[in-house]
Amino acid sequence: MLFDPGYSASVARVSGNIEYMYSAFSSIPSVKQKRFQFSVLYPKFLKAIDLNAAFYLGCMLWGVYLKSNPGKEIINNPCLDTEFDDDSFYEIDFLYNFIKEGFNRDCKYYLNKTCTINPLYLKILEIYREFLSLNKGFINVKKTDDILLPQKLKSPAGKDLTLIYDTIVKAVKEDDLKILFEVSDKII
Repeated sequence: MLFDPGYSASVARVSGNIEYMYSAFSSIPSVKQKRFQFSVLYPKFLKAIDLNAAFYLGCMLWGVYLKSNPGKEIINNPCLDTEFDDDSFYEIDFLYNFIKEGFNRDCKYYLNKTCTINPLYLKILEIYREFLSLNKGFINVKKTDDILLPQKLKSPAGKDLTLIYDTIVKAVKEDDLKILFEVSDKII
């Protein structure tokens, strides 16, 4: 069983990561230029937030699917035998804080409008952080039995599990991870 069903290619194509875009934006000295730049970056931020939330959801969906296939070997795990430390949470924590506080604050200030991100995204990030922690960054995950699932995740079976798998295949094939939100209720 593959460690990654094909999500990496989709995430790699997002136009810059949120932290990089935000860092470049923050270095602009003029408020007027910042307002303009934020209006340009706004749709890119939204796209990156959607894609990242879909990616983390997808990782959990795939983890649930793998766990439902006991005793299988997992191949191509790039995390295997690497180090795991608190820095592993940096990206998730940055995105969580950006969605929870920073993005709406900046939308109000620079665009004079409120932007509310789907609350499901915060829940996904909270559960994914626990998923990552339980599995210590997947550094020792060699078999499907090695995967640990947070108690907050449901363990679907039968038709729901088939639907999850089919949706993952469709999302990868169509290069649209947002399709994964269609089955989020099967595990969250």
